[in-house]
Amino acid sequence: MIDLNGIKAKNRYFIAAGPAKYGRGYAIYENPLNFFLFRCKCVKPEIFGAVTTKTLTLEPRRGNYRWWKPWEVLRRIPGGWVNRFGWNNCGIKHFAERVYPRLGLDNLIVSIGALRSAWEITAMIEILNKIDIIAVEINISCPHVDIRFRYRWKEMEMMFIEAAHASRHPLIVKLEPGIWAPFYAKMAEECGINAVCAVNTLKVAYPFVGGASGPQLKPLALDTVREVCAAVKIPVIGGGGIYTASDCDEFFAAGAKAVFFSSVFLDKPLIPGRIVRDCLQ
Repeated sequence: MIDLNGIKAKNRYFIAAGPAKYGRGYAIYENPLNFFLFRCKCVKPEIFGAVTTKTLTLEPRRGNYRWWKPWEVLRRIPGGWVNRFGWNNCGIKHFAERVYPRLGLDNLIVSIGALRSAWEITAMIEILNKIDIIAVEINISCPHVDIRFRYRWKEMEMMFIEAAHASRHPLIVKLEPGIWAPFYAKMAEECGINAVCAVNTLKVAYPFVGGASGPQLKPLALDTVREVCAAVKIPVIGGGGIYTASDCDEFFAAGAKAVFFSSVFLDKPLIPGRIVRDCLQ
């Protein structure tokens, strides 16, 4: 058990928002690529330090996903993947009332995101206060969702302050890669946020406007983690392009207190579990 400024996790190896859908399962089974579902039946979320849900919104959201056109939301590119699922989810109320009771996980982090205004975050936190999870992640950095107040700093700061006062769970803010990450990390720290997660996917315009992930993201992710760790004292959960145990070690050396696995589940879904078992022996 580790304690990341109030976030009590089983170990320091996390699953990022997305791959495990709502905690169990595999997000890619929403399209006809059932091969991934078959392979991921052996993925055990219980062995990870924490499992993060896909980002939930106040109301159910269809996003960009259409089951008959899966190539429009997920595409392989040299060095990784690009996705633009667009926060498709069942909505926070449905999750808390119908999905969460069936999960049976004691290492769950719920990721939430606001689209139109910061008050949505507080409303979702009030719902999450009724369930037992280890933390709430506030996603402010998705590159393929129109977060209308993303660069309205005063509104963002007020959102962090209100969220810290409203939540009975520890809070994590998920950051974008690049030069803005230390700025938002420092803001989050000053507002009472417990930890930050670096980094989200990188915005690209080919083959569609979406978020790039995979090994191509790792150099930028490492640089961002180093800069964020130098800027704040709260724990940093690092990741981006982690495919091997040595990748994890590089993020730990950069200052991260924990790491997360994400796009590796698209290529080698059994690898993260093996890394965790080997590192914890």
